[in-house]
Amino acid sequence: MDKQLRNYTEEAVELYLDRWFKDADCCHCDICRMDVQAIMLNNLKPKYVVTDKGALYAQLDDFDPQYKVEYMTIMSQAAIIVKNGPRH
Repeated sequence: MDKQLRNYTEEAVELYLDRWFKDADCCHCDICRMDVQAIMLNNLKPKYVVTDKGALYAQLDDFDPQYKVEYMTIMSQAAIIVKNGPRH
C-alpha cells in the first residue's frame, strides 16, 4: 500500500480553474493559468491528506457555500493581478 502526501487544496484549485477560469477577465494561456493557480495556492490554506478517508473529509468543504465564495474571490483577485502584469 503506497500512500502519498497530497495537498487537497491543489486539487481543488485545479477543479475551480477547470470550471471557472474561462470566465476570468484575463489571458487564458498556460502561463497565465499557472500564474493564477500559483497566486491562489499562496493565498489559500493548504489541506494535506495521506489517506483516501482524509481526502473525503477535505472534499466535504466543497459543499460549503463559503468555501466556493473564498475560492472564487481569490481566483478573481489573482486574475486581476495576472491581467495587470502578464509574463508572456
